[in-house]
Amino acid sequence: MAEPFGIVSGAIGIASAFTACIDCFGYIHFGRQFGRDFQTNQLALNCARLRLTRWGESVNIYDDPKLGRQDATAAEIQLAKDALLQILVLFADTKSISQKYKLTATAREDLSVYSTDDMDPKIIVLDNKMRALALQRQKKTQFLKLTSWALYHRSTLKDLLEQIVLLLDEIEKIFPEPHAQVKFVQQEAAEIGKETSDKQSLQLVEDAATGIDSLLQKTVKEVIAGHQYLNITFGGKGLAGDAFSDDWKGGAIGASHKFDGVEVKEGGKGLLGNKYGGKDFFDD
Repeated sequence: MAEPFGIVSGAIGIASAFTACIDCFGYIHFGRQFGRDFQTNQLALNCARLRLTRWGESVNIYDDPKLGRQDATAAEIQLAKDALLQILVLFADTKSISQKYKLTATAREDLSVYSTDDMDPKIIVLDNKMRALALQRQKKTQFLKLTSWALYHRSTLKDLLEQIVLLLDEIEKIFPEPHAQVKFVQQEAAEIGKETSDKQSLQLVEDAATGIDSLLQKTVKEVIAGHQYLNITFGGKGLAGDAFSDDWKGGAIGASHKFDGVEVKEGGKGLLGNKYGGKDFFDD
């Protein structure tokens, strides 16, 4: 494996490799060749970074050397580390492509890049929130100190994202932690929904996550649709919707609630909607 950015693979641990990967997402800019599409491309990068940090959080990458699996073998942990190092290689390759392009570009070619000032206000809000959600999971200081680089070709971005997704698929297959992943993605969707009050903004995230983060795409789609309760009968105790424990900090999931054909029989007890903290619904 090539050593990206001068990093010797055996010299850093998996947590440092994880931190370095998160760093790299922040170094990429988009050249003017992308046109206004650069905004949706930025959101796509945010989705990939958010997915990576969700996995790291779910396996407790900074504090658990077994990555959430006490039966994990040294070979499996090494595979996860190699996947993270390969992500760094991908970033290093895109930087190299950018540098070569700048060296061979003619004087008439525009090598300037887009900045936040070029973004639509809605995209800025989404970009800031998704960036913040990812970076708050980066519990170590920045590992890499690099200069930013620009992407000038859509094909380079496409290849980068496709390969990152394949590597994320690989490490999630070895260390899946599905329950934690669902918990964290619901927090993400709730925070994004709270920050952006309109469905159009949420739709932008759903679209950006397509092919990159199916879990985020599915969850945001559910937020847009809201909860629907049809033809429900409560004979005993029943809960329809989500329940949140006292320590839940992510806000509410679901844009709306729709009820039709709900019946609570004598002696029955039902809750339709969300429960936030306090006494548990099933406690008498």
